[in-house]
Amino acid sequence: MGRCDPHFPERYFVGVRFIPGYCVFINNHIRRGKMRKRVVSRFFSAVLLILAMLISVGAAEVRAESSGEWTTGDVKAFVEKAAEYARSHSKDESLKVFSAKDGMFQQGGLYIFAYDFSGNVIAHGGDQSLIGKNLMGMKDPNGVEVIKELVRLANEGRGWLYYTWPNPEHAARQEPKLGYVEKIDNGWFIGSGTYGPAAVKQ
Repeated sequence: MGRCDPHFPERYFVGVRFIPGYCVFINNHIRRGKMRKRVVSRFFSAVLLILAMLISVGAAEVRAESSGEWTTGDVKAFVEKAAEYARSHSKDESLKVFSAKDGMFQQGGLYIFAYDFSGNVIAHGGDQSLIGKNLMGMKDPNGVEVIKELVRLANEGRGWLYYTWPNPEHAARQEPKLGYVEKIDNGWFIGSGTYGPAAVKQ
């Protein structure tokens, strides 16, 4: 009769009459089972690691949103996403979406604004009461002609500007802001900005 691997647990032999080659089959079967367990264990470990990373990223975004500490990278990506939307939808639909409260382009202190090149507000996610007003001659508390400068940058294609603006997350309190604008076409442009540490000019 065939004999089994001496390392093979005796409990598997009880009441079994073995024939040549049968023990080899059982031993290989057990080894494959152990290998499958190791593979499954490693798979679930990888899944848990990915979930932990996603949770960490989500928590970071929540902290950024609640504190208003959006980075320049966040702002630029946000505006580029809005620009892509504007170029793939009608102007009227885009302006409506950009101004929608709690819409897809409204993330607390991070929102989209839109102007034509005459300085007229045509969309504003932070303060809808500004829509329809011409702000070309407006200056911030430091004397910066905000809209005039944003129009100049947009005419060049895109750009950044330091200025002071009411923060809707802090009861419209005037706070330093770093804004980024991008031209959509010859008729209008959009922008956004951060009130976080990045807005403090060095």
